[in-house]
Amino acid sequence: VSTQSTGIQSNLRTMTDFEPNEELSNVIQQMWSDDDNRAIVGEDLVINMGQRTFTRDQTADRSSEPLIEYVNEELFQRESYKRFYDLLDNYESAVGVEEVMTHQEIIEMKKFVDVVVNSKPMRIAQEYLVEKDWAPADQEEFKDWLWDVWFTLYKRGRKRGRTGADSSGFEHVFVGEIRNGSVIGFHNWIQFYRLEREGKVDYRGFIGGRRQQDSEFMITIQFSWDEDADDKDDAALKYVGGTMLGTSPEFEMAMYTLAWVYGKENDVVNIPIAIEDQEFYLIAHVFKGKYLGTCFTSRTPQEERKR
Repeated sequence: VSTQSTGIQSNLRTMTDFEPNEELSNVIQQMWSDDDNRAIVGEDLVINMGQRTFTRDQTADRSSEPLIEYVNEELFQRESYKRFYDLLDNYESAVGVEEVMTHQEIIEMKKFVDVVVNSKPMRIAQEYLVEKDWAPADQEEFKDWLWDVWFTLYKRGRKRGRTGADSSGFEHVFVGEIRNGSVIGFHNWIQFYRLEREGKVDYRGFIGGRRQQDSEFMITIQFSWDEDADDKDDAALKYVGGTMLGTSPEFEMAMYTLAWVYGKENDVVNIPIAIEDQEFYLIAHVFKGKYLGTCFTSRTPQEERKR
């Protein structure tokens, strides 16, 4: 093995020591197996991995072509995809800019929650959470609980003053935010496709060796994001971003809900998961002791942060 592959060696050592959380892995495997709404990678979703880039390389765009070559637009006629897509333009990308939810946007959120709560993955997640006494069994109460977890607005910006609530769990995880020239959150392939198609996201390459990528399951990438598609000079950079591929909105929300509640109740951030033939970590951060700060998947564990 060459000396240039030390990063790969380090990752392989980490995964060699991997001991999955069997309880959560079994629940998530059931959710995965029962999710009949997942996009089929290679048919509904086609990926072009392009070239490898590096976390230290902040200037070069090593992949001139888009990451996503093709998406079957009929996916967005499915109820959960349609309702999810409706939410992606409801937020201000800049941290520190107060979020103001309109009546129409609140209606869109409630419609999405209604669809997700009745999905197979979320029903499985709810059953597990109820068994643990971590969530209500009543359907309407569970909807309210799920709303509080994902859509409660809170202040993420660090500036003192009268700036109002500028973030939520949903915005951070699925939509993404921009803070001090960097992209934070943004862990969803549908949002990536939406913004890449609009010319607002520029794929710059994958992170790590090809052996660390799985273009049919989960990838680690670098990209830039600029709401002004005509001016790339001000683009914010996501140095390292991870996203699963082809997952349905309801599966991701159910999985991340499990991760966040489990992490909060057990005071853990890195949850090792094994489903199908894949091993990865579910990362869950609690923000200010009570909010969903972020959730995402990663091949390697993340540094613990203050809660």
